[in-house]
Amino acid sequence: MKSSEIRKLIRRYEKGGKLVAEALRDVPLEVLDRKPAPGKWSIRQLAAHLADAEVVGVARLRTTAAQPGSALKAYDQDAWADRLGYEQQAPEQMVKLFRLLRKTTGVMLRSLPESAWENKAVHEEHGEMSLADFVKLYAEHAEHHAGQIRALREQFGAAPAA
Repeated sequence: MKSSEIRKLIRRYEKGGKLVAEALRDVPLEVLDRKPAPGKWSIRQLAAHLADAEVVGVARLRTTAAQPGSALKAYDQDAWADRLGYEQQAPEQMVKLFRLLRKTTGVMLRSLPESAWENKAVHEEHGEMSLADFVKLYAEHAEHHAGQIRALREQFGAAPAA
């Protein structure tokens, strides 16, 4: 992977912090815990999921960069949502954690030699993935859920984030 592509991918990954923060800004309390359908997550639960997924993600990125060839476990996101008190989490705190992890991981990613971007680890469900694959996956994850949060705001009649 070329250094210009690496820089672009890191910027996209880091931008996820801003996208998520903007999507969650000033969500009215009456909208925060509404679910679009049975079995679907509320905006509050999405915020907690994003923070937890990022904790897992930064560990995967660091492991792939530092210990290529490692085996990476999957996790059950629905079990985490059900058992880790997502309904009680403060979205503001979840966003702070998410953004801090994105920022510090961006610094780490920029410090790596170009060769590290070809390092691979073996994910329990997705198989062999390179560091670049993981960064792209987590960039897309933030983009997807930020869009989902914006759609829920609209669905429930909340003004778009200012």
